[in-house]
Amino acid sequence: MEYKMLFSPMRIGSCEIKNRIVMSPMLMGFGQLDGKPTKRMLDYYEERARGGTGLIITEITRVNDRHGAAAFAQLAASHDYHIEGLREFAERIHRHGAKLFVQLHHPGRQNVGLAVGTVPLCIAATRVCKSFPKLLFKVAPKLGKTLCEKNLTKASVAPSACEPSYFAGGRVRALRHGEIKQLVRQFADAAVRCKAAGVDGVELHGTHGYLIQQFLSPHTNTRTDEYGGNFENRLRFLREIVEEIRKRCDDYPIIVRLTVDEFYDKIGREGVGYGLDLGVEYAKAIEKMGVDAIDVSSASYDTFNFWLEPTSFETGWRKYLAAAVKKEVKIPVLAANLIRSPEQAEAQLEEGIQDFVSLGRPHTADPH
Repeated sequence: MEYKMLFSPMRIGSCEIKNRIVMSPMLMGFGQLDGKPTKRMLDYYEERARGGTGLIITEITRVNDRHGAAAFAQLAASHDYHIEGLREFAERIHRHGAKLFVQLHHPGRQNVGLAVGTVPLCIAATRVCKSFPKLLFKVAPKLGKTLCEKNLTKASVAPSACEPSYFAGGRVRALRHGEIKQLVRQFADAAVRCKAAGVDGVELHGTHGYLIQQFLSPHTNTRTDEYGGNFENRLRFLREIVEEIRKRCDDYPIIVRLTVDEFYDKIGREGVGYGLDLGVEYAKAIEKMGVDAIDVSSASYDTFNFWLEPTSFETGWRKYLAAAVKKEVKIPVLAANLIRSPEQAEAQLEEGIQDFVSLGRPHTADPH
């Protein structure tokens, strides 16, 4: 089989991708406390570029150190000192004809309390004592559990003071108006750094229950100001981020990763959050914002099995979500649909379900 569509080029905005194969974002934990990439991280990603994938989207990359760090060893674009590491990252991916997009992220209420406010302290401690990270990773699991059980960790942030994430627990507080405006700037600051580093584009992480999705969901956004209360207001946070990036980065390619169904009905909570009909309306509105592609996904950490499926799930079970969006928008649609073979990937491209095939676990198992 020739896989003509799978190995045909396609553009995302001004960026041409050599084929339709995408490495999905997956947190590897290979970074440093200060958010710079390690040699291990760069080697890992470069091997996937060498293997032939057209587009690599990085793991979750923080834009805010204080309450936006989802892991101690993740990538970051929150300071100018991250530009050089990102430049080397892009150069190593480009050696093999692949493109690199950085996934900009904030966990919101899905953050664990131990990570709130501690990353800047850990960065400072590491500058004084190089062995601090080893000590941190030794004591953090036990210490974190104890602090959480005694409710001594700081509150994570969300659009509203909603119920804690099933995954994270702890306490949740509402973002102040000024903090929302600051986060809009921080997302845009991170995009500016990525562009300066020669990265090909950015993806805004609005799925899997993270902060952007929390603004979209009536379940986690009960605000009564201009950031909540109706469809347009719940979109405002994302809209302002896109507008600020466009203002400062011109036509720099932007992908929005979007949950189109929160799937609370799958866990017996019918009527909570939003379903596919509203998700498709969000996709149409996001296209009108001027983004260059939509990366379709689903669920949140509360409904974990319906975005990070067990391998027992039927291959392609979620493809109807991408197809529903593809039917309504003209920009490219990316999706990870539990794809396990090139025949399946080619078929889903031919059927018009999606324009790019995102592969997570297959890339982990075999970079080539």
